Amino acid sequence: MLHQLTRYHKKQLTRSKRFKIREQILFFQELGELLQSGYSISQSLDILASAHSKWYQWLTEVRYGLNQGLALHLILQKNVSSQILLQLKLADQHGNLSETLVAIGQNLAKLQQQQNKVMQVMRYPLILLSILGAMLVGLKYLLYPILNQWQDKAASSDIPNPAYTYFFGGVACLLLFGLIIIWHRKTARQRLIILVKLPVIRTIAKTIVTYQVTQQLATLLASGLTVPEILEEMVQSDLQNARSTVFAIVNHAHISLKQGQTIENYVLAQPYFNRSLAGYFSRGHKPKELAKYLSYYAKTQFQLLMQQTDRLISTMQPLFFGIIGVAIVGLYMSMLLPMYQSIGGLYQ
Repeated sequence: MLHQLTRYHKKQLTRSKRFKIREQILFFQELGELLQSGYSISQSLDILASAHSKWYQWLTEVRYGLNQGLALHLILQKNVSSQILLQLKLADQHGNLSETLVAIGQNLAKLQQQQNKVMQVMRYPLILLSILGAMLVGLKYLLYPILNQWQDKAASSDIPNPAYTYFFGGVACLLLFGLIIIWHRKTARQRLIILVKLPVIRTIAKTIVTYQVTQQLATLLASGLTVPEILEEMVQSDLQNARSTVFAIVNHAHISLKQGQTIENYVLAQPYFNRSLAGYFSRGHKPKELAKYLSYYAKTQFQLLMQQTDRLISTMQPLFFGIIGVAIVGLYMSMLLPMYQSIGGLYQ
């Protein structure tokens, strides 16, 4: 098996980059649906190669790996995340590969939708602040020099000394640099705890973490493993990403449960989970039954996330428009007052 894996990965050196999310969504959903329709995995890959010509070379290499006796999760380990690989591994072992492939595609589609929403929240204020910054730069380097030419030396001396601007700008840069250093020295879990305590984004951050963890657990529990067994598998399969947030959450939970803490108490003790999640682990459900409950709960968390994001955007819009409006009035005042002073000086 090791020799086969080595030979296969020599062929894969030129394809070490991961699939784009959109391609992963199509691949997993369509492959799962073809398997559910009764096609073999080899026939399904042939159909996908015909439907997606840009995948032809890659799918040929996947078929080669399968013909060499390699499992699908070993073949795809250069293309997808370790969390997806673990789901494929467990699905292959427990015989529910087609259902898992469809679920992975659906989960990735929701994940992309979630990321787009979060980017929308971040992009909106950045665009408005960029416009404001451009206006300030234009005023400083285009309008102020013209106004200075209209004013005599006495009047021009009233304009703030650039040294103060440079001083305060330097202090702001030093503070920002210091915050960046402190941030990078924090562990991934410590950064997450900081994010869920920030007033504006804490509810969204908690819902994102709760949704993603619940969705992962629902998919993995469907294979029949218990939560401690899933955590053990995830820790072992993700050692190469030991600095990631996912690994930090999983490893901390794994250690805590090994020390005797119950899942319910652990969830309640973590600031990055919504407390309603804890109730599902206090009822003694078997893994596959718990997977169904968590799958439904994940859907409610996703809907909640969309609502929270829309609410935040609707709150931010008037706030930032107000900031831009005040800034524009201030810019006009700073431009017109010196102009009026200059015009008044011409008649004296």
